[in-house]
Amino acid sequence: MFWIYALTLPVVGALIGWVTNLLAVKLLFRPHHPVKIPGLPLVIQGVLPKRRGDLARSIGETIEAELLTFDDLLTQVRTEEMTARLSRAISDALYETVMLRAPGIIPGSIKKFLADSLADMVEDRMPDIVDWLADEVAQAARDEIKIGRMVEEKMNSFPLETLEEVVFRVASREIKHITVMGGVLGFVIGIIQVVFLYLARLAGTPVL
Repeated sequence: MFWIYALTLPVVGALIGWVTNLLAVKLLFRPHHPVKIPGLPLVIQGVLPKRRGDLARSIGETIEAELLTFDDLLTQVRTEEMTARLSRAISDALYETVMLRAPGIIPGSIKKFLADSLADMVEDRMPDIVDWLADEVAQAARDEIKIGRMVEEKMNSFPLETLEEVVFRVASREIKHITVMGGVLGFVIGIIQVVFLYLARLAGTPVL
């Protein structure tokens, strides 16, 4: 009888540990909607669906405060390359406008001279204009655009099924390790129980 328990305890412990950890991971997402237990004052719902609003708000605030501020976004936009591209685009647009919209009585050579002159002048002054516009827009946008709120709204509108699928796909290896470790720990606990039972049997204490 003792050896039957000695063989089954580690196996049962491993199975319980593996199933328990697997259920713990699944219960992070499942069930998506509250489920009432009949006859009991209990309502079961996955941790993430239940705390979704709080988590989304906390993540949004953290991102806005620590990871991606509005000034960080503005720094990425206000680069010399971006200013130069914008200057060239406006200069080319002005050139095309003058060449196409100038009265037909104006000779082509004069239109080209005017278009080139205006385009060069705008391109030379555009960096200062872009900086000024960026400051004005940034000041207005800083009060209106809330990155944290945008992240919160996106997370709250993101389908839970898709979020669950993404998490399990990205962290599949880690989730597998968690479940395997649960089985290993359960097996080790079973071995420890067998050792205690064996020592108790050697000491003459009644055991199984």
